[in-house]
Amino acid sequence: MNLSSLNKEQRAAVECLDGPLLVLAGAGSGKTRVVTYRIANLIEHGVNAWNILALTFTNKAAKEMKERTAQLVGEKNAEDMWVTTFHAACARILRMHIEELRDGHTRRFIIYDDSDQMSVLDTILKRHGVDEKTLPKRAIKEGISRAKNAGIPLDRYFSEGLYANALECDIAQEYQKELLAANALDFDDLLCLTVRLFEECPHVLERYRMRFRFILVDEYQDTNPPQFRIVKMLCDSHQNICVVGDDDQSIYGWRGADVSNILRFESDFKNVRVIRLEQNYRSTANILNAANAVIANNTNRKSKVLWTTDADGERIKHVVVDNERGESSYICRQILRGINAGKKYSDYAMLYRTNAQSRVLESTLISYGIPYKVFGGHRFYDRKEVKDIMCYLRLIANAGDDVSFKRIVNLPTRGIGNTTIASLTKRADEAGMSLYETALTDEMLDKRVRDKLYPFLSLMEGFKKMRYETSLKELAQSIIVTINYREHLEKTSNADAQSKWENIMELLGSIEEAENGLSKDDDPLSAFLENVALMSDIDAMNEEDKGYVSLMTLHNAKGLEFDTVFIPGLEDDIFPTSRAKNEFSTLEEERRLMYVGITRARKKLYLINAQSRSLYGNTSFMRESRFISEIPNQLMDIEAGSYGIDVSSTARSTDGSYSIGAAGFSSYTDSSVTSYGSNTYRGLGYIKGRGSQTSSGYQSTIGKTAKPPKPVEKNLTVGQRVRHEKFGDGSVTAVSGSGNAMLVTIMFDSGVSKKLAAAYAPLTSID
Repeated sequence: MNLSSLNKEQRAAVECLDGPLLVLAGAGSGKTRVVTYRIANLIEHGVNAWNILALTFTNKAAKEMKERTAQLVGEKNAEDMWVTTFHAACARILRMHIEELRDGHTRRFIIYDDSDQMSVLDTILKRHGVDEKTLPKRAIKEGISRAKNAGIPLDRYFSEGLYANALECDIAQEYQKELLAANALDFDDLLCLTVRLFEECPHVLERYRMRFRFILVDEYQDTNPPQFRIVKMLCDSHQNICVVGDDDQSIYGWRGADVSNILRFESDFKNVRVIRLEQNYRSTANILNAANAVIANNTNRKSKVLWTTDADGERIKHVVVDNERGESSYICRQILRGINAGKKYSDYAMLYRTNAQSRVLESTLISYGIPYKVFGGHRFYDRKEVKDIMCYLRLIANAGDDVSFKRIVNLPTRGIGNTTIASLTKRADEAGMSLYETALTDEMLDKRVRDKLYPFLSLMEGFKKMRYETSLKELAQSIIVTINYREHLEKTSNADAQSKWENIMELLGSIEEAENGLSKDDDPLSAFLENVALMSDIDAMNEEDKGYVSLMTLHNAKGLEFDTVFIPGLEDDIFPTSRAKNEFSTLEEERRLMYVGITRARKKLYLINAQSRSLYGNTSFMRESRFISEIPNQLMDIEAGSYGIDVSSTARSTDGSYSIGAAGFSSYTDSSVTSYGSNTYRGLGYIKGRGSQTSSGYQSTIGKTAKPPKPVEKNLTVGQRVRHEKFGDGSVTAVSGSGNAMLVTIMFDSGVSKKLAAAYAPLTSID
């Protein structure tokens, strides 16, 4: 095999065939290339493709890995090995063996996605007469997930310790019973039941140990406890495990990922070889140096430094704007300038900390006429019209799916109301059967209820028969035509009926595509439903489509890259979040998220913070994110926006924070942007105070009482001695701008350097 295209470290990883191997792969260092070449090298050295298991976390990554591997080893070898996600691998194992657990699940189980789980909890809460405002179902769902990932029985988790709550305990246990009755698993069950299967059925574990003699795990830093246990059990006898990952990109702690899995790999396995991939093939040197500088502030990490042979590239733009409207307008203007210069919309991405930030960004994009797409919100398959047809397909596949039954039994309208459903539900509970099975077979069901349900049941039985006589696409088409779904859309959706119908056509296209990719042994309907349940909208991202700007949270940007990246909302209490002030581990994960955001950019990076932002109904002056101050001076240019602050409505506190009413800001215009050219600034105290610092971080200063800023009466000069109310005495080392736009850098006698806006800093001359 020709390995000449690999660098020294990549080649070392590819040529290391036996024993435990940890590849610490920095962002953009070519880790997918290493994984695929290592698989090919194993096969070249006599390893049977059948004995290789490669695991990752997204369908998109698995598909890319499989395609690249096929190019190296041929389609036949690629088909023989398992190159898949953790959840898909577990689903495949459970399809074969779940009945050996003897807990009531069958091989025809369905997978409940997030919305299905919420529907189940909604039903249970209503049964208990609980108002969701009192006990949010989202919180219960997250608690159930935490318990499963920690391997703690639900009754114990919700009855002991921090999360003890008798009602939640009852609801959680009822949730699990509802899933069992529907022969359904949630995402966590796929992992946890596989762990249980391996522990309780040693012969099953041994079967997969014998098959998977070589295991590769991509993005190992994202593994949670069940995933770690699955991998550990599979490779315990042969130790042929290679994990590739980057602890600096571990950003999913909130959903159970445990960064310590990668940090303690060398103690979990014996005689581990460690190889670091630090050469980056994506970003400019300035961007990489910024990322290195930020992540170096974390202590719980394995040391690595990204580098590149490419040029320094443009300096990072640190942009300070008035407010969120100025922020979004600035971004849109930069995009339009790029488009006018020949760039593509797909060259640009906006990456933000929370979904709530997208509202203003989206409205401004619309006003500027810029096409965009939001990723990480509702999946395509979660759209109402798509979900309607999917629920028909799901009920055909599984008569125990009460969630789907309730959604479609009166869709389109068939005169089946709440009273009928209540009577059916009562009888189903008494009989211990699903709603569909009760309606179809229970002779004790009230005749009036049965008569109302008969047309729907007759329809569904016809579809179930058709399932084995036609293609999956033809089945879906038959459903759509038979229930007159287009007419239903036109009656109920009015203005957007056409766009919803186009989504239905897209669904048919996706079904056809999925059918074409199935093996002859797959049941088309079951395989399609499983693939959909495990898919995210990032998986469906079309990299060939150049027609839109991408918007997504920083979490959803993992694994992606763009020529130009904007990171708005870089203010303390937004990014990092307010929780980071009191939780060291949270602050470190927030910093890793910043590192991920920075390293998504190939050529240009814009870091944007606003002086004020509307939060929770109030407009408050914001403090620049500490992450900006962790980037060295020489890597950044600062662009100062039009402050436009109505001084009569502003006030300033002694620690430098501000609070104002909803008014008081002028619009942000092109002419107000000042670029400081070749000068570089750090912006440590720029147009805001930074709050007081404690051992756990900066205290929040948002919303504090304040006093008006003083006007600058004369220009400060380099060398001038000044006194700051908080930082003490110091010397002016740099000055730019004039009047209220004057920026002054001061080296304080304490050894701390700060850049301040002279108009707002509490400075007095001591010359």
